[in-house]
Amino acid sequence: MINKTKQELLARLKKIQEALSKTKDIEMKKLAGLGDEISSAFEKALSAIEAKKNVFKELRENKPKLKKWRLNWLKSFWPINFRYLFSMPFIYGMIIPGIIFHICLEIYHRVSFRFYGIPRVRSRDYFVYDRHLLPYLNWFEKINCFYCSYFNNLLRFATEIAGRTERYWCPIKYARRVTKTHSQYNKFVDYLDAPHFREKWEELRDFSDIKDIEKKENKKKDEHCDDCDFIEKKNK
Repeated sequence: MINKTKQELLARLKKIQEALSKTKDIEMKKLAGLGDEISSAFEKALSAIEAKKNVFKELRENKPKLKKWRLNWLKSFWPINFRYLFSMPFIYGMIIPGIIFHICLEIYHRVSFRFYGIPRVRSRDYFVYDRHLLPYLNWFEKINCFYCSYFNNLLRFATEIAGRTERYWCPIKYARRVTKTHSQYNKFVDYLDAPHFREKWEELRDFSDIKDIEKKENKKKDEHCDDCDFIEKKNK
């Protein structure tokens, strides 16, 4: 799997190199597309490497060793850091607007997406919580990890919802190079592609590509879930 992904990556890089050698006057949008292609190829390569490494199996085997690195929870508060102490109300107080935002987001997500025919975003793909399984964290550190995970996962979840909404209503790329784009951005119509805009817009409103990907992912998860029992037992 890794070798295959490596070969695909090298092939893409070679293709990019050939394209750059043919002309020095390549448009910025083409460069942007090539950059996205490189980024996508590296992400696939990293995913293949991670899939080969069974993290939870390693966690089970090394639990006693990892537990030795756990600090007493009192050391999390002592010596007192007054900067942290004064900032705590601002940090933990964000839970209130965060929950309100989450509720409003879900109302929009579940109601509007049904009207538009957009496949709903699977929350389980974004709200990931497994840091509490780490034996080298004390209970206070685990609470903080859960809190951080919730907010960061919520924002990733909201970004995907916004991205699918943007695909439905305004799938046009920006004139400027945008980094850290959502998953749908690379499918959008080029900034000056007026002749094909309406046609591509209608095509992009067909979300069958996302549905097909989710079906394949569900099938893979059902076939390869060696650590599901371990995670479920720990969560109980």
